[in-house]
Amino acid sequence: MIKRFTLLALLSIFSICNQGFAQCTPDVSLTIPGIYPDSTTGLPSGVLGQPYSEVIQVRVLTDTSLFGAPVIVTSITITGVTGLPPGITYSCNPASCIFPGGTNGCILLSGTPTAAGAFTMNVDLEVAGTLFGSPLTQPSTVDYYVININSTSGVNEMGAVKFDLLQNKPNPAINFTDVTYSSPIGGDFTLRAYNMIGKEVFDQTVRGMAGLNTVRVNTSDFAPGVYMLSIENGSSVVTRRMIVSRK
Repeated sequence: MIKRFTLLALLSIFSICNQGFAQCTPDVSLTIPGIYPDSTTGLPSGVLGQPYSEVIQVRVLTDTSLFGAPVIVTSITITGVTGLPPGITYSCNPASCIFPGGTNGCILLSGTPTAAGAFTMNVDLEVAGTLFGSPLTQPSTVDYYVININSTSGVNEMGAVKFDLLQNKPNPAINFTDVTYSSPIGGDFTLRAYNMIGKEVFDQTVRGMAGLNTVRVNTSDFAPGVYMLSIENGSSVVTRRMIVSRK
């Protein structure tokens, strides 16, 4: 009995350790600097009370420019991730969340969400480099990821979910707005915006999952005014009114 208890205890500890040290695997096939998936693809939706796991891939640039002067990038550090759905945590590979210039890394989002809704995730970064041999750092934030956590009842009754466009938030929008839409199936959708004389000012193809999906739209280049925002799934179009303000 004692031996059996000891074995079970060891297995439990091993399982906990494995979860605690869970890591993603960097995709070394990525050679173009950037963060993947991009804002167009976004992150997949999750389901309340069901395990969620998704990987963000990072390819760090080696150099850039500042006011026209060359900057050698030595590293990018993830200093924090906020806005995650309750129950979801993040871990990096490398575990330090420090990605040297010219290398590949990744961020693992995992856990079991305990609340439903649309959650805007902010990834805070610190870019370190040298300018004419002198060290410098520059903070930055990736703020275009939105994770939708669908309620269990909504998924169990997925057949009742219809293709629809919810009112964007905030509305009026200033520099950005979150556009949420629902669909009974996943696929590619076309998001467009038109001004009041019918001129198209925005066109983006987005990849959506079955259930709720949210896309963050940059409205900083939109002139103040009223727009018609539409989403199309190939056979149907749903439209809402959107207001852009500079106040």
